Amino acid sequence: MVRLWILGLLMKRPMHGYEIKQYLEITRSDQWAGILPGSIYHAIKRMESEGLIEQLALERAGNRTRAVYTITPAGKEEFKRLLAEAWRTPSRTLPSTLYTAITFLDGMPPEEALPAIDQQIAALEQALAEWDEAEAIKARYGDPAGIQAPMFQNGREHFLADLKLLRAIRERLPRLPQVIWQVPPMEEWSHGEGATGASPGADAPPRDTKGPANKEESQ
Repeated sequence: MVRLWILGLLMKRPMHGYEIKQYLEITRSDQWAGILPGSIYHAIKRMESEGLIEQLALERAGNRTRAVYTITPAGKEEFKRLLAEAWRTPSRTLPSTLYTAITFLDGMPPEEALPAIDQQIAALEQALAEWDEAEAIKARYGDPAGIQAPMFQNGREHFLADLKLLRAIRERLPRLPQVIWQVPPMEEWSHGEGATGASPGADAPPRDTKGPANKEESQ
């Protein structure tokens, strides 16, 4: 992903490494693209050695000298290849860590689960605020093709969906049984349609709710 981003930005105009890094950070693109700050400079050096980019000029910035890079013909071909590959790759990203934590929620006492859920909610609300801020920053550059707004709306809906899920789990927490589900013996597993049987954990005793009271959602 970092190679596609660097080549894509250099397709727009020549830039130095710090400028690329700042653009990704200011627009929050580094967060949703999963780009680590140190990987940018490493990728630049690697792609320069591969002949995909080259130094165009040197700039003085205080006591430092920065190399301005431009994309080469080979780099343009690599950009086209990576972009086509990105479009061919299905995007089925799900919050796997969150789903796993919810799956084993009965492994944590309610007095620990509640603040953990609240922490997740607060983190997502902060991320959503930063997402909206990034949209405002990108809007300054304009969106003549009208593709940025739908992309940001899509991201916002992902955040809101996760928040809705967490708030639903939080609301159900005091009523959850001590054991939410069990793994039945393998011979009882069914891979066909129309399987019947009691829901896992249906007969489990009520969950201990001596922890902090379930406060109303303020969000």
